[in-house]
Amino acid sequence: MLIAHTLKYLPAQLLAPLAQVASVVLWTHWLAPQEMGVFTLVSVTQEMAYLGCLGWFAIYALRYLPPEGQPAARLNYLGTENSVVLASIALSALAGGLTAWALPGERSWTGSALAISGFFASKAISTHYAERARAQASFLSYSVLQISGPVGTLGLGLLAFRHFEPTGVVLLASYAVAQTLGVLVALPGLGLSWRLPRPDTALLRTAIAFGGPVLGLAALGWVAENYIRYLVQWHSGAAALGLMIVGWSLGRRCASVAATLVTTASFPLAARMLNEGRREEALSHLSINAALMVGVMVPITAALAVLGPTLVELFVAREYQAITSELLGLSVLAGAVRNLHMHTTDQLMVLDRRIWMLAKVDMVEIVLCALCSLAGLVAAGLQGAVIGQAIGSLVTLGLSLWLAQMHLGLRWPWAESAKVLLASGVMYGALVGLSPPHNAWGLGLASLVGAGVYGVACAALFAPALRKLWSHRKALGRS
Repeated sequence: MLIAHTLKYLPAQLLAPLAQVASVVLWTHWLAPQEMGVFTLVSVTQEMAYLGCLGWFAIYALRYLPPEGQPAARLNYLGTENSVVLASIALSALAGGLTAWALPGERSWTGSALAISGFFASKAISTHYAERARAQASFLSYSVLQISGPVGTLGLGLLAFRHFEPTGVVLLASYAVAQTLGVLVALPGLGLSWRLPRPDTALLRTAIAFGGPVLGLAALGWVAENYIRYLVQWHSGAAALGLMIVGWSLGRRCASVAATLVTTASFPLAARMLNEGRREEALSHLSINAALMVGVMVPITAALAVLGPTLVELFVAREYQAITSELLGLSVLAGAVRNLHMHTTDQLMVLDRRIWMLAKVDMVEIVLCALCSLAGLVAAGLQGAVIGQAIGSLVTLGLSLWLAQMHLGLRWPWAESAKVLLASGVMYGALVGLSPPHNAWGLGLASLVGAGVYGVACAALFAPALRKLWSHRKALGRS
């Protein structure tokens, strides 16, 4: 079931992140580092604003959305949801106005506030409905909501830059329009109620009781993920942040893409098993998910360590190339380590409602990463900051894994992880030995060679398990 659902989510999990990666590269050819820094600061601030506006309710919906077989409870939820979504628009406008006031540089407050508020509101609503689409396995609506913003803005952003000055605010307005259009297209497939009754206060209290603590965890996670951007802006200014953010964002996005390829379907399926009292099945499911995570993220991290400089040279604007080449591989590594515990061991803590356990993990990560990154920034500049982030996340992974195994019964796929590491090492050695030329043909050749070597190595290492699976499938076919 996990693999079947993963394949249905695959178009959104590929197209949306690929568009985001393409946009990071594309905007380097239009935005000056100062404007790239402004766009980055607003984007990460929106993520925190979303948690307060709608994130708590989306978390509740993902875990406890009433099924269609309970029409009365479902209708009650939908009416309350409408009130929460409308309230989020007002909160987004307030947050957008405050963010516009705090931006560095000279710009129109009114225009900036309108663009940022629209970006905040449309992104929050789109993200909320995407989470609800996951909860009810509405694959098409989820795909539309995930794809419309990143893909639509590629076209709308370029069109806007042809008629307006290329600034971060203009780009944010383009995102707001694309995200709004995506919500309008996806709404009919979500089964909304168009009534606006009095919100169910009992449902809201339940949502806050569950979503509130998880919201606090999400806020801690946001700090752990984004503190480095504010740290660099505070220490070195918005222009330095703009230069850094390309390599950092590309690396983190690649790690995130690798993670979400296999985890988008995982949480709702595990939640459903736990709700039905099938804990052992849920734990087995999460163990399989962990193996898939390792199998996807490790080879991508290894490949980009070799091929990253060629990608940067081919696609990133010259002004950003030097620092992006230095940071890309390190950022992928730091992002991969963090995503690994976020989507495996941390996920089990959320499902088991071990809020304080996860809070401790998050606090350890924040403190360790902040201290290590600050020390690295002072000692070795931007590279040192990213290395510090990776060290902090690695220690946190160890802590989270130990807690999940000792207290929650998770069985980590150690043997499978070791085989993936070995196969990835073989692929890495093949790519280093190949030494492809730094052009598009060399990049394509290296990608094919790397994928082929990794595939053959995995087939050889996992041959017994594959034979067992094939025999089982044949037996089922005969019965």
